[in-house]
Amino acid sequence: MSNKPDITVTIICHAEGSFVVPALSSMADQVATARAGGLTVETRAILDRPDPPTRHLVATSGAWLDGVEEVMFGDLGLSRNAGARAAHGEFLAFLDGDDLWGANWLQLAHKAATAPSVLPEVIWHPQFLFYFTESDFDRHSPNCVPHSAARAHYMEHSSSEDPGFRRETMFLNNVWSANVFAARSLHERYPYSAVDRAKGFGIEDWAWHMETLWAGVAHNVVADTVHMIRLKDTGSLAQQNTVEGLLPPLPSPRCDLPT
Repeated sequence: MSNKPDITVTIICHAEGSFVVPALSSMADQVATARAGGLTVETRAILDRPDPPTRHLVATSGAWLDGVEEVMFGDLGLSRNAGARAAHGEFLAFLDGDDLWGANWLQLAHKAATAPSVLPEVIWHPQFLFYFTESDFDRHSPNCVPHSAARAHYMEHSSSEDPGFRRETMFLNNVWSANVFAARSLHERYPYSAVDRAKGFGIEDWAWHMETLWAGVAHNVVADTVHMIRLKDTGSLAQQNTVEGLLPPLPSPRCDLPT
């Protein structure tokens, strides 16, 4: 692109298979809504050790993307760093290759980030998270479970500037999802950390949230937006982190703990 886009949105894929098709469709809806609102949007994909079905489906269903890069990290944080290096937009948004989003996410996030009263470097999160699996809704699915055992649920994000928010909560729980919207300069200053299995460190988004929060970067919420997270039984890098018992490294300085 000759002119710097307002937003670069990058979808991160590895072995999502057919799930990447609705994810790309959801991404396209966001991009169309943002462009209809007058924004310029660059669209990219990072394929990290993709399996053949995912590579093929991104090539066919994502032919409208401005760029596709294949890497061999096997690491979500390093994949996002690669996406940040390839991006040209003033703001960056990262999407996971098996999730869905409200069509107004990019448009409303950009509006919030560029409001006159807002600091130029703030990390933005959708207001709601909805965790879902098709088996909760399809009565004919062989994996359908009784309503009382449904796995679908939702939660609401809080802002780090809300009264009563305590950053020490981050030592016990990752309170924000990986679906963020932030200035490219923030991603350049705070790249994601690589998984270090030898030391037991991982969970790149949790570690990044802690690092930026401790550095004084506010994490705010974009009203009336939603990130829909697919619950999968297998094939998730996040599940792999959990199985291996990885934890995020503490932010520096490590002595900056509550007394």
